[in-house]
Amino acid sequence: PEVVTSIIEELESKFGKMKVCRGREHNFLGMNLKYNEDGTVNINMEQYINEAIEESRLDVAKPAKTPAGSDLFEIDPGAAPLDKEKSKIFHSVTAKLLYVSKRGRPDIQLAVAFLCTRATKSTTQDWNKLHRLLRYANETNDLNFKIGADSMEEIRTWIDASYATHPDMKS
Repeated sequence: PEVVTSIIEELESKFGKMKVCRGREHNFLGMNLKYNEDGTVNINMEQYINEAIEESRLDVAKPAKTPAGSDLFEIDPGAAPLDKEKSKIFHSVTAKLLYVSKRGRPDIQLAVAFLCTRATKSTTQDWNKLHRLLRYANETNDLNFKIGADSMEEIRTWIDASYATHPDMKS
């Protein structure tokens, strides 16, 4: 703690007063971070998800067991486009969920990634898919993303990439 305090004082002497938060629980950019004794950290974004649900104005009381149904990638060319107001809400809520999925809820990444491809041409079918995703997010809002490391000797990561999976051959 003394070393941290001295570094904070040095930074403040050069850049001005900073907001300092100490302890095991922090809130940063919509993420509730809780540092555990075992060196892991739990990330929860419950408040941010609640904001997305509120903005959508959708009834999310009926739970969904998964973020998306088996029809996630199906696009009905005959589906009616969303009106201007709903389209704007769709775009905004999808963007919020993209932020959430990248920081604290990787379980919703697939559904969010697909909905992002529909942001500029959203239809009633896409709106229903967003509704299901929000019902799932509401049902699982207390989930924490737990990360940690056994060792800093070797760092491994995994990725899942797709190539030309959309009808227009985009990735």
